[in-house]
Amino acid sequence: MIRLICLILILSATMLPAASLTVETDKTDSGTHYPFIFVSGFAGWGQYDMLNDALPYWGRLNGDLMATLNSQGYECYAASVDAWDSAWDRACELYAQLTGSVVDYGAAHSARYRHWRYGADYSKSPLINAWGAEDSQGNTRKINLVGHSFGGATVRLFADLLAYGDEMELAETPADEISGLFTGGKADLVHSITTLASPHNGTTLTLLIDPSNLVNFPINGEPGREVIRESAIFETIYGVNKLIFGTREADTGVYDLTIDGAAALNETIDTLPGVYYFSYPTDSTTPAFFTDRRMPDIRLTDPVLWIPTYYMGSTSSVTLEGSNIDNTWYSNDGVVNTVSTTAPRGTPQQAYNPVDIPKGVWNVMPTFMGDHAAIIGGLSYTVDINDFYLQHLRLIDSLE
Repeated sequence: MIRLICLILILSATMLPAASLTVETDKTDSGTHYPFIFVSGFAGWGQYDMLNDALPYWGRLNGDLMATLNSQGYECYAASVDAWDSAWDRACELYAQLTGSVVDYGAAHSARYRHWRYGADYSKSPLINAWGAEDSQGNTRKINLVGHSFGGATVRLFADLLAYGDEMELAETPADEISGLFTGGKADLVHSITTLASPHNGTTLTLLIDPSNLVNFPINGEPGREVIRESAIFETIYGVNKLIFGTREADTGVYDLTIDGAAALNETIDTLPGVYYFSYPTDSTTPAFFTDRRMPDIRLTDPVLWIPTYYMGSTSSVTLEGSNIDNTWYSNDGVVNTVSTTAPRGTPQQAYNPVDIPKGVWNVMPTFMGDHAAIIGGLSYTVDINDFYLQHLRLIDSLE
């Protein structure tokens, strides 16, 4: 029953609509002026979706964040990647929207996971114009990527594919058919990556399982390794996927959010040396009664997230070999563990230093004190995050 309740609460967190920072909001003429592409998290939506007109994913009840940022002179767009699919599939959809083309999930990938190869056609409605074009001074029109929650994994994989392509797709796809996303050589098209409350190393919320839910994931007929199948959450998505598309266990957003799935994804993604990286950790907990465990801070946590916050704040007894799940994972935002929102494990990282912002290194920003939805405008009540984003966009725009 608790697993079902948590599933309902998590989905509610994406469907319902901390103190804000005070900064000057006028935009100067200096800066790079590259477009900002915002990518939603699991179960999210964007500007191609009708729901966004009624309830913007970015801003929620606080109002349309994209409209606010655009009114201040920043060019901002909200991509519409699939709500439930894997980081790979979402990255392919993002590429098609940015290039104004038909979504190509890859000949090798679609055959491996037995689903369609092609998706929506954005040739008549690209998200932006002239991405990658050169101006009169020979400067390339780059983009800044901003991902909330699972959107962080999406933009990280997207940038990696742009830079290095994919060997399997190159090997199995005719040269005149292959998507430009899989050919590599485009690392210079991304200026910065910012992640917000992103489960870089998975989330212990997916450990709501029974031992009987340990299964093998065979891929291409090879023996699979034993991983976690999430109980209520996974079974819902898995059942629909299997019914409609066949066996796609390891090609879903749910799998990528597990500790094991996130680790597997991280093995395929490199930190690009020419890109600025920023992460905003999130935390809405407080110490729990003279223990090292954490409980919801009612000043920071929406009541909808109290139960999952408490669960994650006391869950380290379920141990996965090599996963290093311990009491440092107790702090959380109701959906993701704070430690997981800092940076992918094993990557170059440092605490944010305003006088030393290197490329190719995760600059970990001060922790945003609020729950998982607060950083995008709030869940069932409004959080004013306009100045928070204006301050960060100004920072990005100042970097050469």
